[in-house]
Amino acid sequence: MSSAVVNKNRFKQEQKYVVERIAELRQEVEDVIDYLDLLEARAQNFGKRRYSTEQVKKMLGLKSVSRS
Repeated sequence: MSSAVVNKNRFKQEQKYVVERIAELRQEVEDVIDYLDLLEARAQNFGKRRYSTEQVKKMLGLKSVSRS
């Protein structure tokens, strides 16, 4: 096998790895942004009354789904 073919195969492997790693990093960045949004919302609502999911469903007239 020529070195050009070996280099091409190696390049494709590296390219695949880099593309996969970029996708993983993008997901991690999205997760961090979501977490920061959550922290911001908690800070803005600090000291305010909290409602459980069941309380909100009741206020909205939604049926609760029982967990078995």
